[in-house]
Amino acid sequence: MRALLLLGVVFASAVSAGAQNQVLDYPKLLERLTDVDWLWQPPAPGERCVQFSSYDRKSDKGPGDFDAWYGNDDRGQYLRVEEKDGRKEFVMVDVDGPGVLSRIWSANPSGELFFDVDGERVWTVDFEALTTGKVEPVGEPLAGLRSRGANCHLPIPFGKHLKVSASKGDFYYQCNVVQFAAGTEVPSFRPAMLQQFGKEIAACAGGLVPPVPQERYGGRSPRVVEVPRGHVVREIEITVPRTTGVDVGAVLRNALLRVATPTEELVRVPLLDFFVAGPDGKTYRSTRLEILPLTFGDGSGNGLLLRSRWPMPLPDGGTVALEDAGQAEWRVAFAPLPRTEAPPLLFRASYHQEKGFPSRPFRDFLVLDASGGPGRFVGCSLLVKNPTRGWWGEGDEKFFVDGETFPSTFGTGTEDYFGYAWCDPHPFQSAFHAQTQCDGPGNYGFTAVHRTQVLDAVPFQKTFRFDLEVWHWVANLKLDYATVAYWYGAAGARSGLPPVPPAAERTLDRLPPPPVFVAKDAIEAEGLKVLSIRGGEHEVQQMSFLENAFSRDAQRWWKHGKPGDTLVLALPVAAAGEYRITAAFCKADDYGVVQCSVGGSKLGEPFDGYAERVTPSGPVLLGTVQLPAGELPFTLTITGKHAKAKPAYMVGLDYLRLEKVR
Repeated sequence: MRALLLLGVVFASAVSAGAQNQVLDYPKLLERLTDVDWLWQPPAPGERCVQFSSYDRKSDKGPGDFDAWYGNDDRGQYLRVEEKDGRKEFVMVDVDGPGVLSRIWSANPSGELFFDVDGERVWTVDFEALTTGKVEPVGEPLAGLRSRGANCHLPIPFGKHLKVSASKGDFYYQCNVVQFAAGTEVPSFRPAMLQQFGKEIAACAGGLVPPVPQERYGGRSPRVVEVPRGHVVREIEITVPRTTGVDVGAVLRNALLRVATPTEELVRVPLLDFFVAGPDGKTYRSTRLEILPLTFGDGSGNGLLLRSRWPMPLPDGGTVALEDAGQAEWRVAFAPLPRTEAPPLLFRASYHQEKGFPSRPFRDFLVLDASGGPGRFVGCSLLVKNPTRGWWGEGDEKFFVDGETFPSTFGTGTEDYFGYAWCDPHPFQSAFHAQTQCDGPGNYGFTAVHRTQVLDAVPFQKTFRFDLEVWHWVANLKLDYATVAYWYGAAGARSGLPPVPPAAERTLDRLPPPPVFVAKDAIEAEGLKVLSIRGGEHEVQQMSFLENAFSRDAQRWWKHGKPGDTLVLALPVAAAGEYRITAAFCKADDYGVVQCSVGGSKLGEPFDGYAERVTPSGPVLLGTVQLPAGELPFTLTITGKHAKAKPAYMVGLDYLRLEKVR
């Protein structure tokens, strides 16, 4: 093992400790996304971060009402609905300044957003365009669609008041707002600022401000790097060799990163979890930039490079150590600590693992319960082992700050907190969040996700608690969760978490390949050629989120149709004869009634696709008919809907089966 100790030059100016009369112009707000030293400055009294979201308002009853507390109707909930110029506006955010809107997320943005700043409507913008990076110059890394989640991290400051509303309802949303201390001066947003500060916005793509110029003076150390008094760790790089036949995930889970002062341990976390490596060592880095303080990628030769750029102040000195890291090579870069008006907050990473806990009853998993003085919560990593294709992440994040009895951040779903949507299993990587691994099919196996909170870091004066709901679709199974909370806290602060378990209890315990249901003699609808469609659109929908319910985990999905519309598929018939035809459909609360026919002849009675929740119909006998050989038109015609069904008229066809009678 090799350690290169790098010493940086002295900073020229002192860092402010967050005085209440600070001035934050727009370029300075943008700089906060990339020059993150401000995170270890104690928050001023009155500084706070709150979230406005579409969480289920039944939860307002509090944790004393179990069903309400874990309510999951998180769509289409707003502060209120207002009438303006003869139309409805759905109010999402209503908050006093000075402050900044730091993040907008939605799973299904639509219509327009209206921004009223200091009592004046200053901006009307397309919701989807803003959150998918289509409003110039607000592209990557500040906005983009990530695994079906729409995100915008453009700072939108306001001096006195901010109201955000939408022209359409019925969507999911989260809006994070930072309220600064009284007396803080910030500009009031106007859309002209996007062009005025276009260069500064573009500069965000340059990523984190790199470590200051450094002088190498070190050599080798087998385990521990000594950091002198009055220094800040700027960078930790670890290279782990890939060796044939060696389980990289097991090696990384076994090894520990440790950071300590002379009096307390600040970081004691498995490398796998600290660097969001995922059990299979899937490499990632933030797209086009290095804002993400953690990088896990290909190093020189056949190694994996793990890099942390979280600034770690050590005013009293300390140590950075690797434990049980095998043949890993590493280096630590540190520099003199800038002068501050108050003692700096200390970087901390707190690990919590639970294995084999039940999916019912619903519960809250403790990510962090910080106490002992001021601090800032700056992000979270999560590793889940899920023994089913079904979705594990309906649970909301809940932040309790400084003794709150109701959380000032109440989310809408675990994947929403991490910035994606609709249980999408596709890995992604971006500046402030990533899904580095999702085994599949569906959400089976291991999933590793991360979120960095920079401008939307959560300040606290005394305490901070992060509860993450465990809300799985499937009952009666066992889950593994492991989280890392990244935060800054005062000397002597406590995480409120149990000790890191020994390596023998941190094993990954990999799952076998999942079984896949294949209906006997099925003609898979998703594989049939589409001859024509009149009305709506069709696609192949993956159905693996329901355990072994749909043949080969997929169906032909027809959506946005209406009564009278038709979808025609090519049904292959190998030989002429009399056939018994059965079909398997999907049922749900927004599915319609459909009439089937083949070669122009109706097959049985119309099928009603209504059900309270998504479920397979199982084989449905359509009838017995005489068929010629060849490709025959199999027609689905929407005829209406059940009285209880939502008016979406969707149709899902899993498979067909032809049984020759004679």
